Amino acid sequence: MNISLFTDNIKVFVADVSADAAERRAKLLTVLSNARLQTVVADQNTDDETVRRLIDSSDCSVHILGDEDIYNDNGIGYNTPAGVQYRIARENQNENFKMFVWNQKGLIDANNQYVNDIRRDIVENTIYSSKPSPIVFVEELRGIMSVRNKVLHEIEKKDIFFIYNDLDRRTASDILNMLEDVLSIIKLPIAMSSDTDYTEYIRNQLPGCKIGVIYYDYAGDWALSFARQIWKDNGGQSGKTPLYIVGNSDHANADSLRVFDGIIASNVNEISMIPLDVKVFFDKVTGQ
Repeated sequence: MNISLFTDNIKVFVADVSADAAERRAKLLTVLSNARLQTVVADQNTDDETVRRLIDSSDCSVHILGDEDIYNDNGIGYNTPAGVQYRIARENQNENFKMFVWNQKGLIDANNQYVNDIRRDIVENTIYSSKPSPIVFVEELRGIMSVRNKVLHEIEKKDIFFIYNDLDRRTASDILNMLEDVLSIIKLPIAMSSDTDYTEYIRNQLPGCKIGVIYYDYAGDWALSFARQIWKDNGGQSGKTPLYIVGNSDHANADSLRVFDGIIASNVNEISMIPLDVKVFFDKVTGQ
């Protein structure tokens, strides 16, 4: 099978923001750091020429939309550091530099005039994103920015392909310890700090297993988005390998899984019951 490996060390300029978006920016910086992406920032006292040099030395820039209009001449945020840095980045766009505009889903009304102005003026090498969490957004950024080399691997034949975010490794290990007594398993922790692009690996490996399981505890936003993508890559309704998404009820909300009704089998349960849930699903699928 083919695994894609990221080969670039990506340097990201994270622009200033309006006060209402400060917490989102702080979370994004933490996720970028955990993903081992190099971040560049400028404080509010940094002069425009220094900002221009920082952006010139970066591979891409990220601009988080807040309540202030940083785009239009009469916007309250136009001449703030966030607005100035947005315009400098726009001037810097070329095939070697990309500009990411992140409107975290649900935080700014899609009918907002300045958001619509920005979206209408999106040009080549600009990416507008409404990803719901910094983890999912950084995965998108990294996937777009990275160069990949193909490495050949053999497809393994196993009972379960078990996927989880490395943030949930502790509880995932508890589940796996019980399942491995009765079933053969390929374990795939998705680590933000890894250099691996998992898309091709999953697409090629999943058909070699009898079922695929996506487990989550804290990383709910990531899991829901990731499960949907795996389902599409696996052929949707005609996919060869049945999928099962299951959450730990300590932090997971069963209501969030309703979007998978009729598409992907799903459940939320106590951690001690999840191995049994997976085994029941496996037996149902395989006719055991």
